[in-house]
Amino acid sequence: MRKFLFITPYFPPQSQVGALRPLKFVRHLPAAGWLPVVLTDLWPSDGMDTELTRFVPPEVEVHYNYSHRAAPTWAALQSGDLAKKRPGNTVARAKPLHERLLPQWLQDPELLPLGEHSPDIPWAYRAALQILRGQPDIEAIVVNADPFAASVVGALLHKKTGLPLIQDFRDIWAPCKLRRPRRLAPQLWLEDKLERFCVENAAHMVINTQVSLDDYWAFYPDMPRDKFSLIRNFYDADLVSHGRHAGFDRYTLLHLGNFSRFRVADPLVRAVARALELGVPRDALQVVSTGQYGADAMKLAEDLGVRELFKLETPVPYHKVGALCHAADLLVYIAEPNADQRIASKFYDYLGARRPILSVSDNPESGGILADYDAGAQFAIRDTEAMATYIATEVAAGRQRTVDRSVAGLTAPEAAASLAQLLNRVTGKV
Repeated sequence: MRKFLFITPYFPPQSQVGALRPLKFVRHLPAAGWLPVVLTDLWPSDGMDTELTRFVPPEVEVHYNYSHRAAPTWAALQSGDLAKKRPGNTVARAKPLHERLLPQWLQDPELLPLGEHSPDIPWAYRAALQILRGQPDIEAIVVNADPFAASVVGALLHKKTGLPLIQDFRDIWAPCKLRRPRRLAPQLWLEDKLERFCVENAAHMVINTQVSLDDYWAFYPDMPRDKFSLIRNFYDADLVSHGRHAGFDRYTLLHLGNFSRFRVADPLVRAVARALELGVPRDALQVVSTGQYGADAMKLAEDLGVRELFKLETPVPYHKVGALCHAADLLVYIAEPNADQRIASKFYDYLGARRPILSVSDNPESGGILADYDAGAQFAIRDTEAMATYIATEVAAGRQRTVDRSVAGLTAPEAAASLAQLLNRVTGKV
């Protein structure tokens, strides 16, 4: 089997969403003829789910050596020393040192070029070279980013070794419509230069939404369009189907994950309040989230008289989210305003769950996918009336309504096959 070096700072046992795309690739690439050799990071402050590591194929080597913290943290986790400090299988994320020491205004990620992973570039570069020298049969390098510091590591390795490099951007970097306006002029200049360095030294760039792909084509008009291609986030049916759930006692709208400074629960709160005005019985409906709604959203819910309908579910490990989605009646996806470059990973998990989906987004791309897969309905973030009408209609249709749909084109084996084809292409061997 052919081998490549897979540099991905986020990987199990890390439980954050950035670890999921590389895990899914790693699980299915051997069947497509490519064996990843993984170089990854691990910090004591990371959220961890040790169960996720059992889904890594046994033939895949994983080197916890991306930073100086990684090997000691992995050893402490294996020995149980880390669990003694934070008991339980799921180790909650603790605040990193820079968040504890720096004033709040200096913690803005837009003020940190390449983020908190930039100091680890020299260590990661040396660790990767050590792997490459020890395994001369490695034929290519793939980087999963962000953090974009890893992309710099990949570009430097390509210049040193000549191995073809594929950059897989889970997120959009320089042309980001959300973050670009927030960057100061010196940082904007620096990050543009760094990204161009990474793109120019890549044999291929993988982008995960069509809008982002279009924006990269526009941002680099001097580069061949076929240097960039689309591999969306995707659904891994086997990975998420290992749990059980007792079920809910009433019609349940489920939201997976946390809200953030960009993505807020307020539109859902308004829609639920209006759905009650349209005749939905108060005792027939609830909203459940596995992450905090946010103080402002809950104040709004209190003002609108629906606070008791918004409940929290204990977060479940990722490999059990399928059962949780199946227990719900309507799956809720909420996007950031004006964020047409991103479609979150959970959107694809929802598609595979075969429950109706309520998408609250201004992104026409996600709306088009929902329409193509007969998966639900999307409404503009400000369209409270349409959302409320849809909720009322779905409640009236009854509980546990299954939508019989195929997710062909958006599965993990298909995505891995696409990446394998790119590896074949950049190595010149089909």
